[in-house]
Amino acid sequence: MVAMIIRLNKSMPSNPLPGKGVTASGQRQVCHHCNNSLILIDEEVAVTDSRQREVCPHCNSSLTITGEGKVFHHLASGLRAAASWVRRQRRHKLLHDDSSHKKEERAPQANDLAMGSFGDVSFEDMAKITLDSIGDAVLVVDPTAKVIYLNKVAETMTGWSRKEALGQPVDEVFCIINGTTREPAISPAQRAISEERTVELALGSVLIRRDGTDVAIEDSAAPIRNRKGGMAGAVIVFHDARQSGSVIQEMSHRAQHDFLTGLPNRVLLIERLTQAIGMAKRHHKQIALLFLDLDDFKQINDTLGHAVGDHLLQVVAADMESCVRGTDTVSRHSGDEFVILLTEIEARKDAAHIAEKVLAKFVAPHIISGHELQVTLSIGISVYPEDGVDADIMIRSADKAMYSAKKAGRSTYQFCHPVHEQSHATLLSPS
Repeated sequence: MVAMIIRLNKSMPSNPLPGKGVTASGQRQVCHHCNNSLILIDEEVAVTDSRQREVCPHCNSSLTITGEGKVFHHLASGLRAAASWVRRQRRHKLLHDDSSHKKEERAPQANDLAMGSFGDVSFEDMAKITLDSIGDAVLVVDPTAKVIYLNKVAETMTGWSRKEALGQPVDEVFCIINGTTREPAISPAQRAISEERTVELALGSVLIRRDGTDVAIEDSAAPIRNRKGGMAGAVIVFHDARQSGSVIQEMSHRAQHDFLTGLPNRVLLIERLTQAIGMAKRHHKQIALLFLDLDDFKQINDTLGHAVGDHLLQVVAADMESCVRGTDTVSRHSGDEFVILLTEIEARKDAAHIAEKVLAKFVAPHIISGHELQVTLSIGISVYPEDGVDADIMIRSADKAMYSAKKAGRSTYQFCHPVHEQSHATLLSPS
């Protein structure tokens, strides 16, 4: 037979009464007087003693609860409260069934299913299992800033085992410094306790592990209160900042690059074009923008399918990149449109040279997914400052010139404002 005991007080004695109690280790408990099993349930009841005392329902002996389960009362109070309600409902149902002498079997109820998921696992163990399963490191301290719990991730990151860390000052186990000055940083747990609020670690903070190696971390710390509002300690949650940094970089790259070709997208192009205009203005240089459109791409896409069209776009992107300098930018503007930014050119003829180089790449047919395709381009060119003094005007001017190139017979380039030296060029396919 297993009985449930209601906990009367969150304050646990440091020295339990010898031989007159039950150890709250988070496992199924046994009364030391009658050896009957007990299950400890956390409830809102009046405090009757400065020590946490219970009464065994089997032999009515007075019990004192001690052990590491104390901290998990606060960490998992929501879980315990919910499960306690489930237990009360189930007990009420069972008592009702017994009093009514109902012997027939009943269908499983929602409360039974909930209890089945908990099984014989105590709430303290449930909290431990949960904390050991999450991806972040968790470290808990008491009001004196002594370590009372680490989860498995925290053990790995600090280099301290749970057994060795218990009772150690938090600054010994969770030693953090400023990554720039290498000066010791104030423990966020101590700040959370003293300031009675959630605090975050300063950016650039570094954790010094037990073996002397260091790792950049991000963390926050929050005070833990008992149900009477008293300070019970603090919890620190932290993780490797290198992981979050790589995630942020990946997200930033995806936001600024085309998913198909990997080229900078319109957002990144405008950012770089704006910067290039600023540099050209200071250094009294020119910059050029080439707006390129694949002739008859829609027909290729509709006839051979999107897979072939996508492959063609990837090949075109690579060919364009091979024609420019490392300081220049090739961008996929939209669909079958591309833009090339040429930074700090000396004269318009430099832009014409790149346009001719790109067109020459497409004189010979391309073999795309087993299909021989003759690809041609129409290119429009705008030059700063003659054709525009900001990014939007430069792009519109180059776009306008590109349509002029299409009207001129395609497989050609046109400047926005033609000049006498060379307004456009046309590459003829070899006969």
